[in-house]
Amino acid sequence: MKATTRLLIYVFTISIGGAVVGIDLGLIATTLAQPAFNSYMFPEGTKNVSSLIGAIVSIGSAGNVLGSLSNGLILEKLGRRKTLLVSTFFTIVGSVFQTAANGVPLMIVGRCVAGMALGILNPTIPIYISEIARPAERARLVGIFGLLVAIGFCLANWIGYACSYASGDASWRVALAMQCPLALLLMGLTFLLPESPRWLAEKERYEEFDSTLRKLCEDESEEFFVRTQVEIREQIHLEAAQRSNNNLGHALVELFAWKNIRRTAMAIMVMQVGILSGSLAIQNYQGILYASLGFKDRKAILISGFYGFMGIIGQVVNLLGVSDRWSRRRTMWVGCLVLAVMLSLLMALSRFYGDGKNENGARAGIAFIFLYSGLYAVFFNSTLYTIAAETFPQHLRGYGTSVAALCQGVSGIWLGQVTPFAFDAIKWKYYAVFISSLVALAAFYFAFLTETNQLTLESIAGKFGDETVSPQKAMDMGRPSEGDREVGATEKESGAVTEHRV
Repeated sequence: MKATTRLLIYVFTISIGGAVVGIDLGLIATTLAQPAFNSYMFPEGTKNVSSLIGAIVSIGSAGNVLGSLSNGLILEKLGRRKTLLVSTFFTIVGSVFQTAANGVPLMIVGRCVAGMALGILNPTIPIYISEIARPAERARLVGIFGLLVAIGFCLANWIGYACSYASGDASWRVALAMQCPLALLLMGLTFLLPESPRWLAEKERYEEFDSTLRKLCEDESEEFFVRTQVEIREQIHLEAAQRSNNNLGHALVELFAWKNIRRTAMAIMVMQVGILSGSLAIQNYQGILYASLGFKDRKAILISGFYGFMGIIGQVVNLLGVSDRWSRRRTMWVGCLVLAVMLSLLMALSRFYGDGKNENGARAGIAFIFLYSGLYAVFFNSTLYTIAAETFPQHLRGYGTSVAALCQGVSGIWLGQVTPFAFDAIKWKYYAVFISSLVALAAFYFAFLTETNQLTLESIAGKFGDETVSPQKAMDMGRPSEGDREVGATEKESGAVTEHRV
């Protein structure tokens, strides 16, 4: 089997986790739109229904925060493959609790467990893929993860629609149980995956590192393999030698040291667009939006089903025309401005046609919600995690990406609580919050985002002023001396690392 084919099989297998994530994220929206679910969970006379709905939605983000908080430690201790396995198992546990829920409390417990599992699973997948991908195709391979997320989300919408024809509680219990099949498939296939070669090198398991890397580079020349091998090993060795404390978990403290604070802040700001763009609010509260335009119950769920296709279309466009072709910086700031325009148009339509009395105006509102979803996928669906994962050096990658995801989850908590009240209170004006956030983020990305496209994970360190090794000199001399180590732009100018490697 060719190395490229083998790599794609690995990436598609890992990315099944994206479908697990997408199904979980998508099902909550269609579940909340099921009349049987609402009558079961909120019988007549139930007080504070809006608060309870907000709690069910936002507790998933709270669990996500807890999972993200622990993920760096788990990735460092267990590695990428075992972390994928463990987190997938707990998505199944969370699904079982939700399916069997006999009231709001158990539903919240299930959402929390599943949220914790996704808080571990979601950052792990792009980290895993980034560490086995070549730089020339890294964003596209992580984009496969984004595509599977979109497919999972679309499946969730159609599962919700199909189950709306079931009678009684089966309309939502069967739907929630559908989180399990793909998770079980991923658990089984995980045993066939290799461990990340970079994690193996970090743990000094060099025999396994060489074996795994050779499988990934089998189609390349021996010189290519040796240069890649040397760059990974020597850069990790250099970074380990410069650390003052190598104890488990200390990397979490290092994220906020002066040397790394720029990386950490940038990753956090990149991940925030996933929340502050309004995508989570629109995704989770589609039913409220469609109701405001005159579409309710089964018709709203049907619209959600078609809405799910937009993410797939957008991610395909990303893979074919944006990933690894556009710079990361350009993708981010242009995407923010495009979505700001979309939301401005949607706000205007909601202002004038939000009562649902004008059928054409309501249809136009639905069309712009669909366009928004597709364009979000074009620019951000997989780009956020691509940038976050490649920003950090090996020993910080799991912690840094997870902290950025944690901060995204915190934003998701307060937004999940606020959104139903905001739509009730200020209606169409609520879109202005997201529009202003997108404009501010566009300015930030344009001015401050560090470009990482087409660079090896090891050479990206030079972009942040860190010392990096010259693989050619390391090959010539066995191990680089202090004089062979170069800093940031110095190494880039010397042309020491210009070849595209794993």
